[in-house]
Amino acid sequence: MSSEIENILIKYLSRSANPEELAQLSKWLEDSKNKQIFEDFVQTNYAITYSVNSPNTKATVEALLKKIRKEPKVFKLQTLLKYAAILILFITIGVGVYNATYTNDEMITKDALKEILPGYQKATLVLSDGTKVDLEEHQEEVISQNEMASIQNTKEGLVYDTLEADLIIESPKMNTLYVPVGGVYQIKLPDGTKVWLNSATSLEFPERFVGDQRVVTLKGEAYFDVTKSNRPFIVKTNSTDVTVLGTQFNVSSYDDDSYFSSTLVEGSVALTSKLKDHSSTILSPGERAILDKKNSNIEVASVDAGIYTAWKDGKFYFERERLDQILVKMSRWYNVDVFIENDKLKEETFTGVAYKDKPIEYLLEMISKTTKVNYKLTKNKKTGTYEIALTR
Repeated sequence: MSSEIENILIKYLSRSANPEELAQLSKWLEDSKNKQIFEDFVQTNYAITYSVNSPNTKATVEALLKKIRKEPKVFKLQTLLKYAAILILFITIGVGVYNATYTNDEMITKDALKEILPGYQKATLVLSDGTKVDLEEHQEEVISQNEMASIQNTKEGLVYDTLEADLIIESPKMNTLYVPVGGVYQIKLPDGTKVWLNSATSLEFPERFVGDQRVVTLKGEAYFDVTKSNRPFIVKTNSTDVTVLGTQFNVSSYDDDSYFSSTLVEGSVALTSKLKDHSSTILSPGERAILDKKNSNIEVASVDAGIYTAWKDGKFYFERERLDQILVKMSRWYNVDVFIENDKLKEETFTGVAYKDKPIEYLLEMISKTTKVNYKLTKNKKTGTYEIALTR
């Protein structure tokens, strides 16, 4: 293999190859004897097994390994892991398909996709007096301090510390934490309960829990790690109340979703519907309850709880999930409008895991190649927002 091809290969893996170089690489990879070496390499280094249907892959690994040996200071393990997704993409769709994305029209799409960034830690705190605090702008600061509580914004998130334990308070001040589209945030409540808030979520809570109950109000999705106490901890939503004493669970209650769901990791929770018959149920660890807002029925099933709590650890985890539901989650995280132009595609399902800090292109490629659908990107001239449509 010539040094020229070797250099082009490295450029390809780092996404810096130009169309001419990609065409040269594609032609060079027409030799089918390279297939097994590439599969062995990926399985050994990334613990992933793929069946390579596209031609020509072994030489890719040989070239990469040569480059690594020649320039160990440049291609360290961290660098390899950084490009693992690119290697996987290469296996899944093949150079022939990938090379097709370098047409003039698609270049515009690819460039625009790079502008759609994943979400990150950001939120707004609204104090009881109406003061709004942008937490992204006030990191590692004391936000407020009064006779009831001290509020600090730390690296881990918002922390409430209760002051003067003997102070008698009948009506504590209420605060609200808003997490926008494309954001996540963590908060430690006055009783020590930890809450992770997902995108487009709000949580209303007191600066200090008083009385015989600990009550918060949720709109959106949150993961709760509730401090044990004799006082019940109640999560109120528009459709259902969740009551616990001390446990870990996930609640999803977006206004624009057709369902409410709660997934229990450990402990026990009681769910009480506010719709029609006010039905109730108790969950055991590893169970997920879904309340259909249209018919008010609660269905309980045993699940892998990790699927429904992976978002707080920075992952998309889909298990035979419908495309329309996946796109809603993408829209909330990447702050884009996503559409399915063919109604039949909405019922298509997808299974996979993706890191949420990846560009939207990474997830779109996984979905489109696995489900054999296409996607196109446009920009709304009036709003300036990006719109992604899935088609077949």
